[in-house]
Amino acid sequence: MKHPRLVPTAGLAAVALTFTACGGDDGGDDDVVSIDFYYPIAVGGPLESVMDGYIEQFNEEHDEYEVTPVYSGDYEQTLASVQSAAQAGNAPAATVLLSTDLRTLEDQDIITPIGEIVEDDEWFDSFDEAFMANSTLEDGTVGAVPFQRSTLVLYWNKELFEGAGLDPEAPPENWDEMKDYGHQVMDDGDADWGVMIPSSGTAIWQFEAAAIQMGLQLDSEDGTETYLDDPLAVEALENWVSLQEEGLEPEGIVDWGTVPEEFTSGTVGMVWTTTGQLTNIRNSADFDFGVAPLPALEQPGSPTGGGNLYVTSGLPDEEEEAAVELIRYLSSPEIQADWTVESGYIAPLQEAWETEPLASYAEEFPEAQVAREQLPDAEREFSTYHRQEVGQFASSAVQSALTGDGEPQELLEEAQQQADSVLEEYR
Repeated sequence: MKHPRLVPTAGLAAVALTFTACGGDDGGDDDVVSIDFYYPIAVGGPLESVMDGYIEQFNEEHDEYEVTPVYSGDYEQTLASVQSAAQAGNAPAATVLLSTDLRTLEDQDIITPIGEIVEDDEWFDSFDEAFMANSTLEDGTVGAVPFQRSTLVLYWNKELFEGAGLDPEAPPENWDEMKDYGHQVMDDGDADWGVMIPSSGTAIWQFEAAAIQMGLQLDSEDGTETYLDDPLAVEALENWVSLQEEGLEPEGIVDWGTVPEEFTSGTVGMVWTTTGQLTNIRNSADFDFGVAPLPALEQPGSPTGGGNLYVTSGLPDEEEEAAVELIRYLSSPEIQADWTVESGYIAPLQEAWETEPLASYAEEFPEAQVAREQLPDAEREFSTYHRQEVGQFASSAVQSALTGDGEPQELLEEAQQQADSVLEEYR
């Protein structure tokens, strides 16, 4: 869906587009507090330069601080970098990591919950409740601030739908329709594949969506239990496997990173991926496409996802203050409005949607609001202790089922046993 890019507002044009030397250079001034900020990029597009522009603007507006931005790969790579730096005693003062890593980060004493540093209920309450669910610890302390948040959504190729005799403005509302439409765009249209659901890397997120649609949350609210072998989880995985059995998507593992490219090549009828790919897909597709909530199984639903802003532990007071000030800046309505337009992530606070350039963008491009409108049906994301390890047990079971290396039930039973062995100490 090709549209002209909106020009950022005057203040944010400097944020996103100005990359000259900034005013934070202390020139040896000991009064300037210098900190590092690690951040990942998990979606396509030139977002590294956009983020670096925000940091440059922050430095220009805060003579007392000098922030060095460090693009540190994807979420897993960034987590590994932060953990390694923390062990070496030089962790970045602030970082973006998955919201679901909150328990693990606190358990490893890598972060200081931001609610222990500042008491500002007005600020914390300004964020959407759905995103605060993965941002708050069991005792109610705010652990981190929502930043680049998301849900899974469905993208569909309107031209392929029309060519197959389908209504191009009517996406599938449930899995039966998704399968039916997928067959039609392959049999009667020009699609190579009817649908693609990525399954590389952390397939737990997509699996969790299917489980939520069966009415099942895959973990307990306190992060100490998993329900990977529940009959509803098994049925959810069997539904996913059936897409390949019916020839609707490629056999084996569907790569997360290439799904947007497969879609924008015009050969796939529908894909599941993050709303954070919206801007990348919009800028890359030369055909008309739509965005919709995920098709339902027994009920509609998607997990939330994405990253939060964290303060690391053990900082001198002045660096901790600098980190909090940076987080306030990056979570401001103005930056969140611009970041949503640049990336496609969901701005996690209401005021951002009433702030330019997002207010005009959302009116001109309603697809940008689909993920936000899905939030009433969204659930918190899988967030156990040792989430990376436990989530990988589930992801490996999904991937083995999709590659034909076992039956969903036996694979999920094994994953559950593995999860139990890791989580036992927290029960």
